[in-house]
Amino acid sequence: MTDLILSEQLPTDDGRSIGIITLNNPKALNAQSLDMVKAMMRIFSDWRDDESVVAIVLRGAGERALCAGGDIKTLSQATGLSDVQEFFEHEYGLMQMLYEYPKSILAWGHGVVMGGGLGLLSACSHKAVTSETMMAMPEVSIGLFPDAGGSWFLNRMMGKVGLFLGLTGARFSGVDALYLGLADVYVAPDSYGDVIKALTSADWQGDHHGLLNQILAKFYQTPDHDSQILKDFHAISALMNAGSLADVDRALRGYQGDSEFIKSAIENYTKGSDTTKALTWRIYHEVKPYSIAEMFDMERKVAVNCVMRGDFKEGVRALLIDKDKNPKWRYTLADMPVGYIDGFFGDCV
Repeated sequence: MTDLILSEQLPTDDGRSIGIITLNNPKALNAQSLDMVKAMMRIFSDWRDDESVVAIVLRGAGERALCAGGDIKTLSQATGLSDVQEFFEHEYGLMQMLYEYPKSILAWGHGVVMGGGLGLLSACSHKAVTSETMMAMPEVSIGLFPDAGGSWFLNRMMGKVGLFLGLTGARFSGVDALYLGLADVYVAPDSYGDVIKALTSADWQGDHHGLLNQILAKFYQTPDHDSQILKDFHAISALMNAGSLADVDRALRGYQGDSEFIKSAIENYTKGSDTTKALTWRIYHEVKPYSIAEMFDMERKVAVNCVMRGDFKEGVRALLIDKDKNPKWRYTLADMPVGYIDGFFGDCV
């Protein structure tokens, strides 16, 4: 069986090493299984304590994706609570480890970077994107919620763009990611080999974090077009500032503007889970004061409840199993019972 996580240490000219971790599941756009998450945790743990490793690069095998998210098909078929809990405890445990990691980690965000893949990238200290990058937090389409740290990084975007992306699952580009602060550097799609060569030939004395910044700056390319989200910022702000979730829902459904980006996002929104929308709304407005640890503890509870009692299994069935793309969501915003959303924030028993 092919190893789904590959690791190697490339020697540097000054006698140290650059650690390379590759998600090696290209047929599934490098989606993360539980075993892959566990393997990455072991490698990151080992390299954290290895003084010879001066920096780490996280990449996806193939040319199509860093990571398209978690292995949601397998997760949706889990029958026991303990299996669901184990998956999220490890996935979020890996994310928290990366947020708190003492060494520099470069996420190579080429191709598809969605869901848990965007969570991985966002948790790394350095983030590179290309003209081929395609990002999204698409959980509204499967009845989950923008997790894997989405509660953290969506909340820290300018204005209420993060709320818009979380509610709609809109796809956005590497240029958008640069504008939103999700990426640090925009590079040529074929520059990976040259970046690695620069890393291995550098003198890693002193500030490793700053040195990685300097190396990446040499590969920065000015995008040849503006961010679409920048162009639509005022329209997005008007929609998200409409009032309550019910008001925002009406504003989105009644949008009369000419932005194809917003129209596409709204089309996705109208087909999505209203439970996800209600969870996304509440989390966005409550999570700001949370620490990283508190945020992931909250996400774990909500995610387990989504799988065990929410719309998740139906969403995955419609999208990936039966592929009828006609999910029967449990509730609409209008008929959702009072207190229903509250139950997602407690431990599932």
